[in-house]
Amino acid sequence: MKSVRLLCLIVVLTAAVAAANKNAGGIVYGPKAAFDIAAPESWVLDNESGAGQGLPCVLYPKGESWADARTVMYAKIASTQYEDAEQFAAVAIKQMESKHGKPKEKIDTGKTGDGQSFFINEYPATKTYSQWERVAYVQLPKAVAYIVLSSRDEASYRKDAPALREVLKTFAYLEPKTEKRGQSAR
Repeated sequence: MKSVRLLCLIVVLTAAVAAANKNAGGIVYGPKAAFDIAAPESWVLDNESGAGQGLPCVLYPKGESWADARTVMYAKIASTQYEDAEQFAAVAIKQMESKHGKPKEKIDTGKTGDGQSFFINEYPATKTYSQWERVAYVQLPKAVAYIVLSSRDEASYRKDAPALREVLKTFAYLEPKTEKRGQSAR
């Protein structure tokens, strides 16, 4: 009987640790860079739910899910052809203009938790696109990271928009590791 209780306790503790890890930080990898972020308080960072959509790092409020949350976020690194955040944002704006219209550019600027420069553009909903979005473009050495906050309605957007700034406070650039030729590990 004691071994059954112990086994149940181990199962419960393992499940609790797994649930806690879902809320912990996540690393977003790209070919030229990587970065670490953490979920804001009362949000979940999930590296599984968005994978089928090519989004290895998604965030949403606790108690909701990636599929049905009123507001979600996702984090990525831009294609290797982009090394400049301003250039990447200009291309993104051009591609989205037909759906979103002209965004409100640079509604916020600053530094991430580790000192990387960023700016945020706002993409309000239009007649042809119902989502309210805010995108943080982070300039990295030789790469661009971006984090998108997307809400189904304006009220959710206004309520949840500060969460993007909270994620940026946790942002930490991870320098790519390269091995030097001719040196061996000892």
